[in-house]
Amino acid sequence: MINKVIIKQAFRFGVVGGISTIVNYGVYYVLYQFIGLHYQIASAIGFITGVFVGYGLNKYWTFESHEKQSAEIAKYFGVYIASLLLSLGFLYVCVEVIKISANIANLFAICLTTMTNFLGTKFLVFRA
Repeated sequence: MINKVIIKQAFRFGVVGGISTIVNYGVYYVLYQFIGLHYQIASAIGFITGVFVGYGLNKYWTFESHEKQSAEIAKYFGVYIASLLLSLGFLYVCVEVIKISANIANLFAICLTTMTNFLGTKFLVFRA
C-alpha cells in the first residue's frame, strides 16, 4: 500500500512539474517558433530552464529536504541529465522516424520523463 507521504510528495511533485513544464514548454516554443532554433536545441534549453525552476520547489516544498545543497545539486542534475538524454532521444524518434510535429512530440517527451524524474528525485536525491 502506498503511504500518505508518497501520495503527498507525488501530488506536490505534480504541481511543481506543472509549473516547470509551463516554463519548459514556454521557453521551447519561443525559441523554436519565434527565434527559429533547431527543435532539439530549443527543447534542451527549455528542459534545463524547467530543471532550474523545479529544483528549489522540489527541495523545499515537495520533499522538504534540509540536506547540504552541494551533494543534492549534483545528484539532482545527474537525474535530470539522464532524463534530458532520454527526452532528446525520444523526441528525435518521434520527429524524424514517426514524423510527429516537433511541438506535439515535445509534449510527449515531457510526459515520458515526468515519472523518471519523480522516481529519480524521490529515491536518489531527496530520499525523504
